[in-house]
Amino acid sequence: MRHALSLALRGEGRTGSNPIVGAVIIDSEGNLVAEGFHAGGDHAEVVAIKSVTRIPEGSTIVVTLEPCNHTGKTGPCTEAIIAAGISRVVYAVADPNPIAAGGSDRLRAAGIDVIEGVLAAPSRFFNRAWLSVIEKQRPLFIWKIAATLDGKTAALDGSSKWITSESSREFVSLLRRNSDAIMVGTGTVIADNPSLVPHDDQEIKNPLRVVMGLREIPEG
Repeated sequence: MRHALSLALRGEGRTGSNPIVGAVIIDSEGNLVAEGFHAGGDHAEVVAIKSVTRIPEGSTIVVTLEPCNHTGKTGPCTEAIIAAGISRVVYAVADPNPIAAGGSDRLRAAGIDVIEGVLAAPSRFFNRAWLSVIEKQRPLFIWKIAATLDGKTAALDGSSKWITSESSREFVSLLRRNSDAIMVGTGTVIADNPSLVPHDDQEIKNPLRVVMGLREIPEG
């Protein structure tokens, strides 16, 4: 499951309104057979199943989210698992989306052994943005602020370009890449004219840039 979680993180910023999910298939002796993660196309389980020509009898699929049981852009993962002849499904978090729920019941009805709740806490944390939408009907908000040890955000004369380290700026780029929108106030735009995009060379879409406030901002 820890490996499945590490795979899921590779899909951050690529799944849109869908969760990040990782899947690992192992044989009856615990050997790795296949793996996959959701990156906006096929779900992680299907990616893993399609990556090999044959899945050994008695195999287990370990997945960070309960396999879906509905047809959307793709078919139900439950049916792909059943068709692949997988004997056991282990997942971390039950799917709270009423549209896709019921996967574990469908799998058990097909004679597949199902184990749930393995490493549920870290899996919920990694999917906190998606879970916020499903469970609270609102987006997840991250408030980012850079401050010195004595609580200042810039030099008094405005000369400081950065008060943070290179590693912290890399982390902020990661936050930006994994967000759908970045919001700032008009005061920040007027004072700093920030780019509001990730400062790296990752080939991932830039977030929507939102400016909120009462003051007009210069055209440029």
